[in-house]
Order: sequence, then structure tokens, then C-alpha cells
Amino acid sequence: MVSSRLLRQFIAVAEELHYGRAAARLHMAQPPLSQGIKRLEDIVGVRLLDRSRHAVELTAAGQVFLAEARSLVVREAKAVEAARRAAEGVVGRVTVGFVGSISYELLPRILQGFRARFPAFDLDLREHTSTEQIDGLLADKLDVGVLRLPVKNASDLCMRVIHRERFVAVLPRAHRLARARSVRLAQLADESFMSFPADRIPGLHGKFLLACAEAGFSPRTVLEAWQMPSMVCLVAAGFGVVLLPAQVRSLPHPGVVYKPISDASDHLNLEIAACWHPENRAAGTRNLLSVLPDVNPPIPPVRESQAGNAVASSGSP
Repeated sequence: MVSSRLLRQFIAVAEELHYGRAAARLHMAQPPLSQGIKRLEDIVGVRLLDRSRHAVELTAAGQVFLAEARSLVVREAKAVEAARRAAEGVVGRVTVGFVGSISYELLPRILQGFRARFPAFDLDLREHTSTEQIDGLLADKLDVGVLRLPVKNASDLCMRVIHRERFVAVLPRAHRLARARSVRLAQLADESFMSFPADRIPGLHGKFLLACAEAGFSPRTVLEAWQMPSMVCLVAAGFGVVLLPAQVRSLPHPGVVYKPISDASDHLNLEIAACWHPENRAAGTRNLLSVLPDVNPPIPPVRESQAGNAVASSGSP
């Protein structure tokens, strides 16, 4: 194995074609330099330099070796610089989980902010439910999760609320309330509803049911779905109405209207949090957290007993 020190010594002699000048350039004595070149030739197994009393010349093998030696030294310098930049948090990679319902508004803002501040970082984005993200964080498969609260099994993780929004009512454009500035849930009691499936998206499903119950009725659910663009299209086609997170308003559709809901129910309030493992001190994790909004002080981890009291559990989109 040829050391970088020997490569640099050879490059200096090959470029100067003079041992004295090469030694001065390297700030070393000439005898150790001559010994280094001899040791390099022994390692390579061929003569790289023709030496006489008055001249030093590269052999054919030496000319080829010089080009390769320069390339190796450059690559070594790049590797050292890359390692230092990674240690300083300038370059690297961060794996981020996210619920699909934030991809219309919140996620683009996060990505733009991160790219602006850390352009040399790679982002590995993975769409998962909140439950899947908790599992991924605990298994060290994710660096940061962006999920909907509340969640279960997160007592070993750190969380910070980064966004709050409310449900909005998505109605067909021809609906009797389409011109209203806002609606009350009780005004929709006789409607056919679409909802998120309880087994896949229990968080939003549970909040929807609790909000309707607080408004004094049990919704008549005719269809379950979990992709918000599809649900908006189904509303436009007359399949019913639906309550969706407010970010859906970033999906304009000529066949629907989005209406604020005037009820004061807390069940209409939705929270999105960043979640990470406290032992994850990677630069990518720190950098991503630094660009996330902070709508309140850090919240304590969700304990199992707390999560168990809520119908709305993990797995929100």
C-alpha cells in the first residue's frame, strides 16, 4: 500500500525534476526524500525515475504513475474535506417520514426552507402513516417523523408541535351551503359523509366522529377513503361531503367549495408534530429540526395512558 506521503514526495520530484528543489518544496532534507522515492519504487516494482549526476527524468512508467498519483492525492483531499464538512453539519443525508396530508402545503414549505439553508444535504423522503413513523423512528429507520397527534408508543421519543390547523367541510359547488361564509356541523347532520377508515387512519376518523357527536348527531358514512385528492374528486362527483384537514384547500377543484366550520369543538383542531429519537444527534436531524416551525414550547412525550384515553390514535395521514 502506497502512503499519501510517498505519493506527495514522488509528485514533488517528478514536477521539479530536481531532488534539492523538491526537498525544499517539501520542507525536508534531501537524503530522506531520496530514500522515500527508492522505497516507493520498491513497492511499485518498477523504476519511476532515471537519475544521473546532472538530471532527473521520468521513465515511461513514471509518467503514467504521476497522473495516477495526482488523481489519488486529489481524491484523498476531497475525502478529507467531505468528512470535515459532514462533521460540521454542512453535508450529509437525513431520512424524513411524513404523513401524506401535509404534502400539499406544509411539506413544500419545510423542504424549501431546508434546501435554502442546507443545499448540500440529501433528503430521503418516505410517506408513512403516523403509526408507521413511530415504528420507523424506534427502529432507527427514520431520522425525523412529521406526523399527526395524538400517537401511541412514543414515550421514548421527543416531539414538538410544528403546525396547527382545523378540519374544513368540503362540499359540492352546487350544495345549498356553498355560498355560506362558514358552516356549523349540525347543518350537515343529514348529509352522506365520506370518512377516513378507522383501521388505517384512526386519528382523523376518531376526531371526525367525536366532533359530530358533540354537534348532536351520528354521521351517515357511505364511503371510506384515505387519499385526499380522491376524496375531493368524489365530493365533486356527488358522492357526499367530507371533513378534511385545512391544507386540502391547496388543491383547488372547480366542483367543490371549502368551508370553515364555526363549531368551537376541540375535536376539529388538528396538530402536526416533528418527532425524533433523543439519542439521534446526527447533523442532518439537528439541521432539519432547526428549520421547522415551532408553534409552542416542546411538549412531553405522549405516554401510553394519555394516548389510550383518546379515540383519535396514531396512524393519521
